[in-house]
Amino acid sequence: MISVSASYASNVNENIGSKEVEKLSNIDKSQKNINISLQNNITNKKIPNTKILAAGTNDRPDNQSQSDIIAASKDVSDHVSKSGKLPNSVKISKYTYSMPEFMYLLAKTVEYKYEKNDGPIIVLYNVKNPTKPTGVDITGRISKLDFYDYTSRVANFISSKNRAPNYVSTPLGNMQYQTTIVSFIKLLERKNLPNSLSINIKKDNELNKFMPNRPIAPNRPIANPKPNNKPINEKYTGEPLEQYLEETKNCQVNDKTIASLALSLTAEHKTTYQKAEAIFNFVNNNIAYLYYYNTRHGAKNTISKKVGNCVDKSHVIVALSRAVDIPARYAHGTCNFIKGKTQGHVWAQVLVGKTWIVADATHSKSNRFGVIKNWDTSSYKFRGIYSELRF
Repeated sequence: MISVSASYASNVNENIGSKEVEKLSNIDKSQKNINISLQNNITNKKIPNTKILAAGTNDRPDNQSQSDIIAASKDVSDHVSKSGKLPNSVKISKYTYSMPEFMYLLAKTVEYKYEKNDGPIIVLYNVKNPTKPTGVDITGRISKLDFYDYTSRVANFISSKNRAPNYVSTPLGNMQYQTTIVSFIKLLERKNLPNSLSINIKKDNELNKFMPNRPIAPNRPIANPKPNNKPINEKYTGEPLEQYLEETKNCQVNDKTIASLALSLTAEHKTTYQKAEAIFNFVNNNIAYLYYYNTRHGAKNTISKKVGNCVDKSHVIVALSRAVDIPARYAHGTCNFIKGKTQGHVWAQVLVGKTWIVADATHSKSNRFGVIKNWDTSSYKFRGIYSELRF
């Protein structure tokens, strides 16, 4: 028997207060009630974070919209209802994902919905199956706070290990891999996340006996970025600049805190180059780098928290630059980093005279204004230039 139902309380506000969000971000992993421990018994070597092409295609999506992921989850739900087991693969738009890849997309979608983030989900490819799925009977109700915590931990586990977990520890016990996927799907069945989820799936259910297995085809070659001749510091070609001076959702140019900080950083400098360099140096030296995907804080909150990933640090550079009337924009690519990883990356470009100067503040010990040392600028795959990031 598979039974999963969601509960919505009409007298409960769906918006989580800032104090609760802050409390959640500081959850102690040792707390018994919400400790989500993922089994880590890897027997194989860690798979590099490289990209794989689908057979018969020349490229694959960097990200998927939440709406497309949710639509695909409904197809999976129908398949489970009819056959009692998960399918081997899931098709979203024109690309077919393995179940471990799809599990990551589901987990990030739940996480984003909880955080009121409607941006697309960056895809992880070549995610391995769990080594030995196991779990217990799962019967009872899981709260909104708890399932947000375990979806976040599943996403973090997959991104760091390149494989799906055997189980996830929840207040109801160790939830097996297959059951966990079904719970994610049930969380996404309605527009708003439920306040709690009731689950009744036994460990010996047919669902948990079948392991979805879509092997990577031999003709899916690794798609490392090819060398290109696009310079990191680009020539200005006369395009309109208004869009590179405007405020956006995560680039709060008109915020008083940002405007005041931008003025204080540039007050003693006369040239545009000096002002832009002073802003870059502030971000590079005063905001610590933290690895995570997409936007979490935006420019204003990143300054306050003094920590951010490549996207949020770029938000700060762009916002501070625009606040003192220096055009700035975002660049996006897939880069080969000196530590051996190949992954998506975002950096800023600031217009000084007739040149868009690169501003990548993700490595304070090596990168400088106009200079990048922490990834290979001769072999990256350029993705695009943007006045506003949607992720």
